[in-house]
Amino acid sequence: MTNTSDFMKILELSKRGNQLLKEKNYLEACAIFDKARNLEPTNLYILVGIGDAQRGLSNFSKAAQCYKRVLDQDPENLFALRGLGDTRRAQDRIDEALVVWERYIQCRPRDIFVLTRIADGYKAIGKLQVAEECYQRVLNIKKKDSHALMGLADLYHKTGQDELAIQYYEQVLQKNPGMINILTTLGNLQRRRGDHEKSRQSFEKALELENNNVYALYGLGHYYRWQGNYPMAISLWEQVLERSEGNVDLLARLGDAYRNVSDLVAAESNYRKSLDKGYDKFSLLGLAKVHAIRGEVNEMERCYRQLMANEQDNGRFFGEIASQLIEHRQPSDAASFYRTVCELHQDNQDVFQKLAKRAEELGLTSSRT
Repeated sequence: MTNTSDFMKILELSKRGNQLLKEKNYLEACAIFDKARNLEPTNLYILVGIGDAQRGLSNFSKAAQCYKRVLDQDPENLFALRGLGDTRRAQDRIDEALVVWERYIQCRPRDIFVLTRIADGYKAIGKLQVAEECYQRVLNIKKKDSHALMGLADLYHKTGQDELAIQYYEQVLQKNPGMINILTTLGNLQRRRGDHEKSRQSFEKALELENNNVYALYGLGHYYRWQGNYPMAISLWEQVLERSEGNVDLLARLGDAYRNVSDLVAAESNYRKSLDKGYDKFSLLGLAKVHAIRGEVNEMERCYRQLMANEQDNGRFFGEIASQLIEHRQPSDAASFYRTVCELHQDNQDVFQKLAKRAEELGLTSSRT
């Protein structure tokens, strides 16, 4: 039996320990709670405090031991159940965390903080329908809960349900309009659905908050590319390259933009930078077009052969390259290129027929019958 003096000491130490937990001073909190445990080793409140402090220090095994000691004596102790669930999540033992959190929520079914943990957990292990139901339970309790809205938006985004994802991201932004990562994600989804003006607005809002955000610059560049305003797209994408080395997709598209404004030197440079990172069909096709425009037929054909080593032409690659030859007044080179392509595909009648159809559309003829 704890005497009055020890009880008061325990109470004071407990208050101090919890204050230290709030301040995230976990090491000192551990020391304070240990002093209290020396006075009363079986005090459940103190054991939970030690568990919380050890969890804060990432000593997850010790934290779990404390919570389990509490639950052995009090199986429905809410603090221990929540703490043990959070510990298992931190250990990436999501299945075990869910079991504990489900026990907790049976006792406190309207705790939206644990409900969202459960929803996140089910989403993490791929049980998406259950996760969706849990997020909706949260929203039934708190209509505009940011975490649940974000969780659903992310779930719909990952499962390709773009329209629903957009709806929930927009609700997130109504509550938190300064979330740049959500603005850029929303912009990309809107662009993917063809809502180009809305995507522009999203990217511009992101740039108002952070004028050098590379994701917003990249996305806004896509908008101007869609408009055919290649100089503006180039300006935005070059700003991205000032802040990063650029990925294959950016370099290929930047190459296309430069080619569309007839800056073939810059176009070739970006295509080659992209190809230095590894094979990319769009960069190689763009480079072939540059050679076609210049009349560098041998280099153009070399690019086409590389494409064929990695892809199967359904007429698209041939047609796009031949179109450049025709457009720049080299129809004889286009006809010669067609004959070369026919020889490359002479053993594949299906491909040959597709190429013949494309050649006919371009006004080319072949000596092959």
